[in-house]
Amino acid sequence: MSPSEASRNHGKLKLPEDLTDTSTFTSRGSSALYGKTKLLNIMFTGELALQLSGTGVTVNALNPGFNVTGLGRELWFATALERILRFLHIGDPRKGADIITHLIVGTQYQGVTGGYFNVGSGKSIIPAYPGGDITMQNKLWNETKELLQRRGFIE
Repeated sequence: MSPSEASRNHGKLKLPEDLTDTSTFTSRGSSALYGKTKLLNIMFTGELALQLSGTGVTVNALNPGFNVTGLGRELWFATALERILRFLHIGDPRKGADIITHLIVGTQYQGVTGGYFNVGSGKSIIPAYPGGDITMQNKLWNETKELLQRRGFIE
């Protein structure tokens, strides 16, 4: 899972309200909204790792670094910024994908689950609160499950 360090700019987390938030993705509010989705991704990864404990399946989150992907294109300066970054050879998405490969095949990650890792160094990152809070991770899991049940997606 690819949450990025944008999770540190998440505003105030409100569960279960944030799971059904359909706020417009605007230049003014996009940073906090994007950060919140990344934080939820980290939290869900932690709980998924606990849910899969003992199965041999591992799950980790990662910070892919800064990548030029078109995200943020609604910002007034996006086009100019993308041109500058490409000229400077910054933000190549292939570099962001490297950590995915390392987490899959790197011997130092075998059996590691529920972690959050950084692109480049592959070092563990401590997520912003409540990213690593087991109680909040479990609450996110349960609220998501309840929401999916109410909408008929799962039994």
